[in-house]
Amino acid sequence: FGNAKTLRNDNSSRFGKFTQLQFDVEDHDLAQREGRHIPICELAGSKCITYLLEKSRVVSVSEGERTFHIFYQMLGAPDTDKEKIWKEGLVGFDTSDFAYLRNVPSNSIDGLASGDN
Repeated sequence: FGNAKTLRNDNSSRFGKFTQLQFDVEDHDLAQREGRHIPICELAGSKCITYLLEKSRVVSVSEGERTFHIFYQMLGAPDTDKEKIWKEGLVGFDTSDFAYLRNVPSNSIDGLASGDN
């Protein structure tokens, strides 16, 4: 959802992720009593936080770039698919109907139409 075309990459991630791995570490004294110099360490869980979504990309992009792919993909879909996404809000519309999308020279990347995605 947070990918967009940039000058250097057609499918650039425009957000960051912080991944925290949480470990259950055996008590050091218990490990030594059982003859281990290094305590047992097991992965107990993880947490992934998405941050820094490049919100400015929604309203402004540099020449040769596009805003987030999802907008082009939704609007490039057949009306039957648009109706499933948003009953009356997208049917009959394309990128030329939206100010933030209409100034992009191409609705496709490397010849692949957005609706095909």
